[in-house]
Amino acid sequence: MVGYDGHRGSINYLAVAPEYQRTGIGARLMRRAEALLMEMGCPKVSFCVRKGNDDVLAFYDGLGYAVDDVHFLGKRLIADE
Repeated sequence: MVGYDGHRGSINYLAVAPEYQRTGIGARLMRRAEALLMEMGCPKVSFCVRKGNDDVLAFYDGLGYAVDDVHFLGKRLIADE
């Protein structure tokens, strides 16, 4: 899921089935998402990765992404069941 609010792009829940990981599919999906955002004039993309998810952080590091020095805030509006 790719979005753009006119200021920053976002990518949510990029996933590749385990049996297809490390085949280049994730990198191709990210390049396509970036291309779509650039076509819309989007200057920056941001997304979240859970702390401790070292494999995913390494994947994005390999694509040129870095951790931003920001606080990500959240609030549950509907309680988990």
